[in-house]
Amino acid sequence: MRYARNGDVHLAYRVFGESGPVVVWVPGWVVGNVDTYDDAASLYGPLIEKFARETRFVVYDKRGAGLSDPVSQAPSLTERIDDLRAVCDAAKANHPILLGTGEGGSTSVLFAATYPDRVDKLVLYATAARFSQQLPDFPWGFTPAEIAAQLDDIDEHWGDGALVELFHGPTSDLPGVRELFGKLQRSIASPHMARLWWQALMEIDVRDMLPKVSAPTFVFARPGDQFVPFEATAALAAGIPHARFQALPAGPHSSFDIVSESVPIVLDLVFERTEAPTDERVLKTVMFTDIVSSTEQLCSAGDTRWRHQLDIHDSVVDHMLAQYGGVRAKHTGDGVFALFEGPTRAVRCALALMPSLAVRGIRIRAGIHTGECERRGDEWSGMAVHTGARIGALAGAGEVLASRTVRDLSAGSGLIFESLGAQQLKGLPEAIDIYRVTTPAST
Repeated sequence: MRYARNGDVHLAYRVFGESGPVVVWVPGWVVGNVDTYDDAASLYGPLIEKFARETRFVVYDKRGAGLSDPVSQAPSLTERIDDLRAVCDAAKANHPILLGTGEGGSTSVLFAATYPDRVDKLVLYATAARFSQQLPDFPWGFTPAEIAAQLDDIDEHWGDGALVELFHGPTSDLPGVRELFGKLQRSIASPHMARLWWQALMEIDVRDMLPKVSAPTFVFARPGDQFVPFEATAALAAGIPHARFQALPAGPHSSFDIVSESVPIVLDLVFERTEAPTDERVLKTVMFTDIVSSTEQLCSAGDTRWRHQLDIHDSVVDHMLAQYGGVRAKHTGDGVFALFEGPTRAVRCALALMPSLAVRGIRIRAGIHTGECERRGDEWSGMAVHTGARIGALAGAGEVLASRTVRDLSAGSGLIFESLGAQQLKGLPEAIDIYRVTTPAST
């Protein structure tokens, strides 16, 4: 065990592994104590072992936690990235891969945005730009009432398994799990410090920093995570340019049950040892457009003029896709199927296409949805693609319709979403909420 120094603060850290790329684990809320990581009974042992085989794996205790210096108040985000920089300097990690989990993911994002030349890659697991709903434009995370109850649980049960359900889900009811979690808590921090850290966690907001991340980024999440909602992690991935999002097997926030499955996936992707699998599933925003009344226009215009109109259509669409960062996946006869990294750009692209084509005598409609898409070679499929196509078919001339997922992920964009209520779309088992999207009149 060694100590890095940030001013007067000593930060305990260790390095596992002899060679390979340097990976620095940026810890979450209840991660530590580094002195116990290689104990036979440590839950972190398998994780450390797998990374140490192929990397120099750096782990450290946050200030106020584990064997690092105690503090009287939770550090600011600025102090946290300064601490991370001090650890990187001490461990000679000049251009590391950052592995950020939970709260550590937010710190990693801020560090990568602040020091772009110091980060090789970002690997983020079960994290978010925010962890609470205390602002009206963020629909995921804990409510003020839930946070108050959580703080009470920390006061009354820290060291006895406080908040165990958030981290271990249904597993927390198994004999011994609560006791094991309580023992881990006692080795990390005092109840007072745990409470300060939880309050600080609920004040984190790095949404403005997401577009500034330039490092290649890999984001992982688990459906069913009760601590960090799957949708919140997906929103974070959508906000980082060119980030790759991948769902891991469903389960609780603490991933000890899938270490054997997840770590090889992370290592293969980050080190680019293998090509992407043919059935890769990634988070994308899909946009479907369609020329309204195309058959009638063909009949009235004739083949030659209609082909000319289609050429104009394709030229305008390709120009707009390039402007808004979209990629045309395929023609759909009288329209296009395009993919975007985030929903806001897709919506703005569709809204810009409407008048640009209308003045050329071409009326279109558009449907937009965000979800996991499956790539097989050059082909894209999956429920998200099917849903986007059905939403597009529901639209009228000049309309852009979107799913509730698109609306939620576009919070704060300035776009106007008018609810059309729940709609039963062909081929889908359940009705989904549909919205007509417009921009303010002054835009």
